[in-house]
Amino acid sequence: MGGKVRIGVIGAGIGSAHSKALKQVKDAELSAICDIDEARAKVAATNWQIPKVYKDYKEMIKKEKLDAVTVALPNHLHKEVTIKAFEMGCHVFCEKPMAMNAGEAEEMIAAGKKAKKILAIGFVQRFRSESLLLKKLITGGDMGNVYHSMVFALRRRGVPGWGTWFTTKSKSGGGGLIDIGVHIIDLTMWEMGFPKPVSVTGSEYMMFGHKKDYNYISMWGSKNEKGIYDVDDYATAFVRFENGATMTLEVSWAANVEKDCFYSVILGDKGGARLDIDEPLKIYTEHYGKIADIVPKYIKEDNWFNQFSNFIDSVKNNKTPVTPGEHGLQVQKVIDAIYLSSKTKKEVKIT
Repeated sequence: MGGKVRIGVIGAGIGSAHSKALKQVKDAELSAICDIDEARAKVAATNWQIPKVYKDYKEMIKKEKLDAVTVALPNHLHKEVTIKAFEMGCHVFCEKPMAMNAGEAEEMIAAGKKAKKILAIGFVQRFRSESLLLKKLITGGDMGNVYHSMVFALRRRGVPGWGTWFTTKSKSGGGGLIDIGVHIIDLTMWEMGFPKPVSVTGSEYMMFGHKKDYNYISMWGSKNEKGIYDVDDYATAFVRFENGATMTLEVSWAANVEKDCFYSVILGDKGGARLDIDEPLKIYTEHYGKIADIVPKYIKEDNWFNQFSNFIDSVKNNKTPVTPGEHGLQVQKVIDAIYLSSKTKKEVKIT
């Protein structure tokens, strides 16, 4: 398509981060923002110089003649709004997690294909400079045969707003696993070449995050004393892939660990790596017959800008985005299987 991509943001929570990034993308024209809380939308519009504010996303799409939208809403609304946006002629960038479950994700993909529109998922951690470098190294064969990964997304006390939609399973689909676990699962599977998951053994726990005397160390949402908490605060799993590789996983919103962490250890027969959101990338390998630890020079990049640059480029040039819906579906299948394995206390096969 010629000219700039006219895009609107649906949801002014994390949508504010979408807006900030989109304002920096040269081929994006951020035309409007929508939220049922009009006051919140107006704040975002003022902060990021967005010309129009709406309360109804369908009205926004129609009146502004949008080419694309970002869906930045509570998880239970992702499917409905994404499919409607496709039907109204828009390409869609949907925040993570893609949906409440794999069934919803499949419906979203089908709707996008029917409308002949692009669907990208908000897996922003892929767009960090270290993530992109490690991907190049693995794809180029520097790690050899990648056979196992150990992934961690742990918070000591980090429930995002006790009693809000985040902690209500009917609106979120789950707790820490579907909220932050989705990021580390996707990032690691992508680094590994996105092997097809075939089986999962997992357990989820609700140990103390649900208690009303829960002691926050870090949070960004306000507490709702009248709300509920019926989701996991800790989850662990073992995943097998079709190519023989495996992955172990630990995720928490609340756990008695030393400190918060978010990293993957990826093992290959020629080299290994530790990819950490808070530290430089580390490569463990051999050079000239000697054990070598390599720390590439860190170049800070704006992963949010990179993410939306890729989406806008995909829309303009009709290209598959770095984070397509099909990848979101595979991640969703792993998460669904962990929850089901925990419930049945059995290994779950993935088809």
